[in-house]
Amino acid sequence: MNQLEMSGKVSFLTGGGGGLGRALASLLITRGSAVFLCDRSSEDLEKVVGDLKREFPEGKVGLSPLDVRSLPGWDKAWDECVDQLGSPAVVINIAGVKGEEDWEQTYDVNIKGVHNGIVTSHKYLSRETGGSGGIVVNISSTAGVTCIGDMFATPAYTASKHAVSALTRTFGHKFWYNRTGVSVIAVAPFYIDTPFIGEWKDWTPDTEAQKELEKSAAGKKILSPGEAALKIFNTFRAESGSIWLLRSGMFPPFNIPDYKLPQPKIL
Repeated sequence: MNQLEMSGKVSFLTGGGGGLGRALASLLITRGSAVFLCDRSSEDLEKVVGDLKREFPEGKVGLSPLDVRSLPGWDKAWDECVDQLGSPAVVINIAGVKGEEDWEQTYDVNIKGVHNGIVTSHKYLSRETGGSGGIVVNISSTAGVTCIGDMFATPAYTASKHAVSALTRTFGHKFWYNRTGVSVIAVAPFYIDTPFIGEWKDWTPDTEAQKELEKSAAGKKILSPGEAALKIFNTFRAESGSIWLLRSGMFPPFNIPDYKLPQPKIL
């Protein structure tokens, strides 16, 4: 698919203090976009922004702390972005957590954070309220499109990512897109080689579930941050409501079709 022209645009990224956020920001800067990074961890955020400014001294980079669970926090960060760089054209919901023990936080960050990002984008970008439209990209997961594989080992994480896929398909439906001009898509990557992976015990305290995760991942190629960033970027112009599977190697992003319920026969 054709790549989106980013020159002069502003990209708003949550989870900007992480490895994927940094890789996406680097790519977007090289494509001419200003980047505005948000993260709950001010320390991680400031380090990434400092690195980017050293690597791209002519690049436009802004930042703001943001807990994606807070809708007022989204408003404040959005205002900061507009003040520092201008109004975003692309919003990328990267922020996410894992952990079955604190499953309430997993749901709060992974589901509520994405929902807040979409409704905030509608609030400021919708053509119904004078906005110019835009693109929202949600980072889901292979765990968000199927329960086959090792997904049973992390029920809360899997459920939260399925919710991200559902938010994408619903808010991305033409019912919303035709009114707002805000396209909502998602990507479903396999593991990405960033500190987020951690150790299996970080995903679940259940030792048997940890063994299942380790066994399932053994021998499989994982995405590098740069590879993941490029594959994500290549989906920006995709049809609203679509979800794209990302795997390592030469495989291009694959559009995962939605399931249509069979129609009952009327006797």
